[in-house]
Amino acid sequence: MKTRAEQERKFWDSFASKYDNFVNKRTSETYDVIYNNLLIDTKETKHLLEIATGTGIHSFNLCDRIPKITATDLSPEMIKIAKEKSVEKSVSNIDFQIEDSCNLSFPDKSFDTILASNVLHLLHKPDWAMVEMKRVLKNNGKIIIPTYCHGYNLFTQIISRFMSLSGFKVRSRWSVKSFKKFVDKNGFVLKKIEKVRDKIPLVYVVALVKN
Repeated sequence: MKTRAEQERKFWDSFASKYDNFVNKRTSETYDVIYNNLLIDTKETKHLLEIATGTGIHSFNLCDRIPKITATDLSPEMIKIAKEKSVEKSVSNIDFQIEDSCNLSFPDKSFDTILASNVLHLLHKPDWAMVEMKRVLKNNGKIIIPTYCHGYNLFTQIISRFMSLSGFKVRSRWSVKSFKKFVDKNGFVLKKIEKVRDKIPLVYVVALVKN
């Protein structure tokens, strides 16, 4: 039987070549809202960790404003494409690495901001990822976790089931309320939350470690 990481990696490796086109066609408006919020919420960031960077879309958008970015993904194919784009764009301050969000290789308290966009609902063990984010986050650092709420209502749950049948596996179907509880349960306090309209609504969340 394949491990958790192997199952997650297999799909994203197969999807890597289509990823940019998918984002441009299906989620560009939502990504614009995320980007506009990120400009505000990473204003003082010196070292950003991006988890599940995919082909680096967010990191490339932010690299002119943040001195150092470590952008990670479980999928070697995603990272390969991101590195190719980095060469094409002559970007030198993004370090693309293959990493498992649930078992990061970085030392404790390494980053002042962590971005994990549109990934937590896809993980087998999202709680593990939250534990790891808390571990590698500096004191007074923040996590930014935009997440699609597939359990928002009956309609979104039906769409979500069809998405899973097509191979796009959703493993946590949170409502806005239950996602807020998930964040709280894992030792973070909400600093900012904004609902973004989409076929499946997204919540843009900024959170701090509880004192």
